[in-house]
Amino acid sequence: MTPKKVFDSQFTVENLTAIFHDKVSQSGTVGKDGVHPAAFEKKLDQEIALIRKNVASEKYCFTTYKQRLVLKGAGKAPREISIAGVRDRVCLRALNNSLSEIFKEAKPALAHQHIAEIKAYIKPLSDDYSFVQMDVQDFFPSLRHQELMKRLRSKTRYPKLLSLVAAAVRTSTGASGTNEKGVPQGLSISNVLSSIYMIPIDKEAQDKYEYYRYVDDILIICKTENAQANLDFMMKRLAKVGLTCHEPTPGSKTKIEPLSKGVDYLGYRLTPNKVSIRRSSYRNIMEKLVSVATAAKYKPSYRRQIRRLNLKITGCYVNGKRYGSMFYFSMIDDKEQLMRLDRFVDRLWKKVGFQKYGKPKTFIKTFHEIKYNLAATKYIPRFDDYTIEQMMQFIADLEARELAEVQTWTEERIRKTFKRHVKREVNDLLKDMTPTS
Repeated sequence: MTPKKVFDSQFTVENLTAIFHDKVSQSGTVGKDGVHPAAFEKKLDQEIALIRKNVASEKYCFTTYKQRLVLKGAGKAPREISIAGVRDRVCLRALNNSLSEIFKEAKPALAHQHIAEIKAYIKPLSDDYSFVQMDVQDFFPSLRHQELMKRLRSKTRYPKLLSLVAAAVRTSTGASGTNEKGVPQGLSISNVLSSIYMIPIDKEAQDKYEYYRYVDDILIICKTENAQANLDFMMKRLAKVGLTCHEPTPGSKTKIEPLSKGVDYLGYRLTPNKVSIRRSSYRNIMEKLVSVATAAKYKPSYRRQIRRLNLKITGCYVNGKRYGSMFYFSMIDDKEQLMRLDRFVDRLWKKVGFQKYGKPKTFIKTFHEIKYNLAATKYIPRFDDYTIEQMMQFIADLEARELAEVQTWTEERIRKTFKRHVKREVNDLLKDMTPTS
């Protein structure tokens, strides 16, 4: 299918309507225009007609994105996240689908795929090899629009697509005006545009090295004797397209390390002999467990706390997808870490006085089920398969209600309430799965 046909197929009435219902309608996120998805839905036909009209005339204007600042840690500038309005999110999702189809080679690899490949590659190696790790400074804000459009034109000259991308990246965040440089982070198109931007660099590096990139985190594995020259070359190559790496000073993420010493990458600690959860990620898991236990002081319901604690441990399936820290960290082979977490949970459980009700699930059992019994496991909740009776029990547990009360509700209310609770819990689990380096 040609780029024109791909793009046009994404902007049909039927497809834009499906995007709204599947990807946007259930979100409570509101952009700078203040329009809620529920209000948008009341005039959905009119809004979709407006999207199609403005895209066709190459005059689509995005509303200034709402700014959200995400803290990165003490002493670090916060990360700016751009939040689009409802109409713009529908349009951007269709654009993202188009770009992903046209630039199939730009599809970002999953973090798991990188970890699995690195783990297999380094296992037989010694310190004749080293890790060369690079962290690009201000990655998204540094992407040059001219370079980006050049990459896009290498595959398509379709003016509707090019004008829409240009309008999206030039829209400012937080204040009115025009964004002359960078790609706003947090939009559905952000990652695919950054991958398109990096295509020639990725191809060149993959021909030269054992090379991995996840957004702005780059890892090369090479002969130790060539490590410094490879680092110097890559830093110069990135600089040619406006990307600057942090200098390789003490404490920097840009560094050269022997394989035996290991590196932290995408939340993991990688060495040839052992793959573990990195220290800060491990600490984050413990903090999330503590937050559930602390909540027991204010909402002292055994059923509620055991449900939430077990979800933190096992994760779950929703809409055919896997969520939770153990799914993300299933590539480790350091089982002692998991046993320590189980002992930690046991102490927390006793501290809140719930041991008389039985024991929570365990990380080590969850890990075993994910590795060896995933297709058949009943240990990890599959919310897609829940019966109406299971939904009622879930609601009763989380809301500390009597089951008999929930049984008096209409099926529509039960399903709606169940979906709302699952969405909230999954959103929390998603934070446990965010790759960090």
